[in-house]
Amino acid sequence: MKLTINRLYTLGLLAIGLSFAACSKPDSPAAAGTAGGTYIKLLESGEKVLAFDAVGTPQSAGLLDVRKDANSETMLNTPMNVVVSLDQAYLDAYNTENETEYEILPAEFYTTSPAISGDKYNLSFAAGEFAKPITFTLTDATLLDFSKQYALPFTITSVDAGGNISSSKTLLVKVLVKNIWDGAYEVTGSMNDVGNPGLGGLFPMEYHLITSGANTVDGYDPVYWVDYFIPITSGADVTGYGAFSPVFEFDPETNKVVSVINIYGQPAGNTRSAELDPSGENYYDPETQTIKVKFFMKQPSVITTPPHIRVSFDWTMKRTGDR
Repeated sequence: MKLTINRLYTLGLLAIGLSFAACSKPDSPAAAGTAGGTYIKLLESGEKVLAFDAVGTPQSAGLLDVRKDANSETMLNTPMNVVVSLDQAYLDAYNTENETEYEILPAEFYTTSPAISGDKYNLSFAAGEFAKPITFTLTDATLLDFSKQYALPFTITSVDAGGNISSSKTLLVKVLVKNIWDGAYEVTGSMNDVGNPGLGGLFPMEYHLITSGANTVDGYDPVYWVDYFIPITSGADVTGYGAFSPVFEFDPETNKVVSVINIYGQPAGNTRSAELDPSGENYYDPETQTIKVKFFMKQPSVITTPPHIRVSFDWTMKRTGDR
């Protein structure tokens, strides 16, 4: 079976990846030229997620990496001081724009190396030094309030010795604890597309559920699309529904699936939305680590008659291990 890349929408979502290994030594920089200025940047600007197991022992990951892009050997060998600050205003603006409620992770829950001083990292680049990685250790994940959203918002706020602050100066690090539904799964079951009967389910299918909140997991294809998509079949090819991927919400008291929505929007720009099919078992069995769930993809632009159900999914997801 070959892979046909024909997704209808490509959206830039944050890449959810874990790194629990110690920071490795960065590669040596290329020989510096003389054009332009010397810039200090955050290597992973934008957003990233650190997701940890719900255990009481310390867990470590790379927090951020400050880089010096020197425009000459002279500037590379010029000592430079850089300040990276926790930025509440940046977090407030993010929450307003995204309708989220992230708050800064309290300092008592973590340590970093090097240590933060108040709300700042004061970093000194020695002659010839071009990278300053900072590691993060969550001391006890079980102490976090799982009902809250935690993040660490960083901005480069000061550079001396003739350096400039790059446009890649901000990073929002979201700190999550993996919930019990997070993991790698094998999906079996059925799928029926009344809008295009030639499309079918790809079973068995390797699939990941990625923690996105205390009681929610995002569906993710780690094999074909390597993205938030559901791989499906079109004859001998593998394809997928553009701008559609399920987010499952559970009731932690009963392990029932209580909601399914589309990660790309309710609806997305192509009118696709997700909805739980109440006729399903819609339940996670903690003994067998199996989820049975039925859900719909609704698309009024294709199925104009209410309730606009185009695709019915009936899935059994058997956990195979950590993702």
